[in-house]
Amino acid sequence: MGFVEITGREQVLIRQQRLGHFLTLLLIVLGLLYSLNLRSGVVSSTVPYTDLQAGISVNYPANWLLDTSGDYVFRVRDMSRIGFKTTLQVTLRPVGPDMTERNVLDSLNITRPISLSTYDIQSVEQIMLTSETPATLMRYTYVDTETNPFLESFPIVVAGEDILTLSGGQAIIITFRADARTFDQDRAIFLQFLRTLEF
Repeated sequence: MGFVEITGREQVLIRQQRLGHFLTLLLIVLGLLYSLNLRSGVVSSTVPYTDLQAGISVNYPANWLLDTSGDYVFRVRDMSRIGFKTTLQVTLRPVGPDMTERNVLDSLNITRPISLSTYDIQSVEQIMLTSETPATLMRYTYVDTETNPFLESFPIVVAGEDILTLSGGQAIIITFRADARTFDQDRAIFLQFLRTLEF
């Protein structure tokens, strides 16, 4: 009794298996690239907001909570954050013909320490907005504490930036506040927000 070896068929199967492995790996890589692209599109998606009365239009992050009920034109917050919720806000204040940006900043710096614990100004500098509008940038920090004693937690250091410009008899104050630990990471969202702001 003898054995017959068929080597040609095994080589075909081995080639098919290698091709199958290669195609599987290629599909996995393409799937990962597609999901990363899809995720970045969802994370960076924005929603337009327009207030005709205030004359302001802007795009804000799609998954953030919009609030227009305060003494500001609007405010959006990232409610998915644990601890301090990253905040973007636009406020309008009437100004007299003789008032300067410095006068508005001084009034903010007088009233804020009442509501913001350990409020501390870090720097004030002149900048240009994307629309070639001169503005003043003020950086500051404060400590956010829970007012409800039953929900009390560790205090959080909050870093903030106010961009202030005067236009049409009013001061436009664009505010960005975030947990100091994630401030640099969240600032990219603020810069994107600024690029779309029109007033």
